[in-house]
Amino acid sequence: MVTVSIHQPNFMPWLKLMAKTLDSDVFVAYDSVQFTRKEFHARQLFRTSGGEPRWLTVPVVSTGARQMLNTVRVVMDTGWREEHLDFLTRNYSKAAHFEEVFTLIQGVYERQHELLVDHNLDLIEQFCRYLGSEVKIMRATSIPHAGTREERLLDLVLGAGGDSHLTSTMATHVIDWSGFDHAGIPIRVQEFEHPVYQQGTLPFLPNLATADMLFHTGTDAAEILAAGSAEHQKAASSPV
Repeated sequence: MVTVSIHQPNFMPWLKLMAKTLDSDVFVAYDSVQFTRKEFHARQLFRTSGGEPRWLTVPVVSTGARQMLNTVRVVMDTGWREEHLDFLTRNYSKAAHFEEVFTLIQGVYERQHELLVDHNLDLIEQFCRYLGSEVKIMRATSIPHAGTREERLLDLVLGAGGDSHLTSTMATHVIDWSGFDHAGIPIRVQEFEHPVYQQGTLPFLPNLATADMLFHTGTDAAEILAAGSAEHQKAASSPV
């Protein structure tokens, strides 16, 4: 069975999305949706060495109009890459696995991607490979999909070669999955319990970027995430 998950390719994804990606055979990066600054497309939470949460944001070129995610370009003429790497060094250099994880991130930043999606997916793929995952990453823009939201999702799953779909718990309340039922595609629903892990000597702070966990736990993060993520199969039905 080939399980496909679908989500926007967020910057430095948080742990629930990372766990869903790792639990998939194919991750479809939904890059054909509208870019929004309110989402996590270009920002994510980290923490300082003093324990305070802090946003890291990728500056993007604004066109003044609605933009599809796959067209968003990053700002190329400022020092934001160096600022991000400096922030990570200043605040995580004492973490147990800093050197190996920082090397992965630094390599992505040195490639100086012009498109936000390229930058984000490079980071996601590096994290997946570091954690031993062979999940295949595809872009929605490479797969024909049209119609309603439900029809587009089904097109993406089938176009990615899937015969089951892994979704988040919240999505089961707003999406009519009956089309999947008619197509014989079972829905697996992710039930995620946020893991608690050692963050140096600081009190635990949840809902941070995956990189925070990797710096502190290294490759053990794969096992920790798997232990906190379970699924159950849902009978397709209309939204409740």
